[in-house]
Amino acid sequence: MAQGLILRQTKTLGVIVPDITNPYFSTLFSEIERSAHQSNYSVILCNTSFSAASYADGEREKEDKYFQMILDKKVDGVIIAGGQIDLCEISEDYRDALRRLASSIPVIVIGRSLPGIPCTFINKENDKGLSIAIRYLASLGHRRIGFVGGERGVHITESRLNVYHETVRTLGLDDDPSLISTSNYYMSDGYNAARQLLDKAPTVTAILAMNDNVSIGALRAAADCGITVPNDMALISCDQFYDGNFLTPRLTSLNRHNERLGIYVISLLLSLIQNTAPPKEPDFSPELVIRESSGKRIK
Repeated sequence: MAQGLILRQTKTLGVIVPDITNPYFSTLFSEIERSAHQSNYSVILCNTSFSAASYADGEREKEDKYFQMILDKKVDGVIIAGGQIDLCEISEDYRDALRRLASSIPVIVIGRSLPGIPCTFINKENDKGLSIAIRYLASLGHRRIGFVGGERGVHITESRLNVYHETVRTLGLDDDPSLISTSNYYMSDGYNAARQLLDKAPTVTAILAMNDNVSIGALRAAADCGITVPNDMALISCDQFYDGNFLTPRLTSLNRHNERLGIYVISLLLSLIQNTAPPKEPDFSPELVIRESSGKRIK
């Protein structure tokens, strides 16, 4: 059976992402495509333009259509990196569509596991990362630490907020609702969220930003409010996309080793397609890269 499947291979893979303009997904896809090419596979990109807000507005069919297109194209396997799979509440229609897809070809989902879905799941979101960043800021004397960015109703945002609340309470820091300002994952969202937070909680001394994009927006918002980072306020990115050495100030960030993911996911998918031993999972443990934006100990 496995030999028959191998003989019928098209040497084509599908990759489904919610937004290829997001640097996390564009970098991931670039690494996936490069690794696939080295193994003589072509890649079909399916960009769904998905967000929790668009889902709430009824835009739910694009991913299902891509699932069918992938089956029609007879690709050998597919990688799903975000989209409806990231929602905290996933519809039964989507679960059914995912089951049908996974019953036909190998499917790898980058995200949390779903019971009863025959996919291979890679959950590299490590809750320790945010806790490490908060504990570092606390060691510098910060008690009012804000959080900006991320979209509510999305698992990664809710997961990080849960860790935020748990850690600040454990450390006896201020757990004030005014210190949370969510929006989305882009620079403009970081700007708007940071402006709102600074208006609501002007005594905040440090901000955790959802990712580098949000951090860049938060930096601009702070400057427009007459706040200098890091002299007046510390800033840490919770997900490193760029080389923070090229920002002013140099950005302290959590390195979640996203560059390792593309290589690993292709190796794992090919092992499923070819019925060979799976590769060893790399270490995705987050590392706090301390640069200028987190500042020094406050008095």
